[in-house]
Amino acid sequence: MRSDLRETFEHLTTARGFTKESGFHVREFEKGYVVLEAAVKESLVQFMGFVHAGVVTGLADHAAGAAYASVLPEGKVCLTIELKINFMKPAVGDMLAAEARVLSGGASIGVVQSHVYAEKDGARELVAAAMVTLKSIAPR
Repeated sequence: MRSDLRETFEHLTTARGFTKESGFHVREFEKGYVVLEAAVKESLVQFMGFVHAGVVTGLADHAAGAAYASVLPEGKVCLTIELKINFMKPAVGDMLAAEARVLSGGASIGVVQSHVYAEKDGARELVAAAMVTLKSIAPR
């Protein structure tokens, strides 16, 4: 794995847009495996006080992209082409963590599984599981 990839990904995650506003951060980063986290805050919840499904999905998707990117050669990035997510229970806690593992890291298409956990007081609950298909591309 490229030595600069973790730092590059952390910068891209926190630099702008949805991931910055949502507060995503890299917790763990290894070849083919990434854990992203986001502290739960009022701006991320829906009307019943649960973390919005869009935020949970975004965290699962972004973690999957990072995991697949970690196995790609230098000069390649990736974009999601399909995402299937199952929500098991409402996301309630102080922190969300998405663990993403590459299942198939092909040169043009990758398949990654992401599990999203809600964490509170040292306890973790699985709240969602996603299967993400990504395409490797050359950045513009």
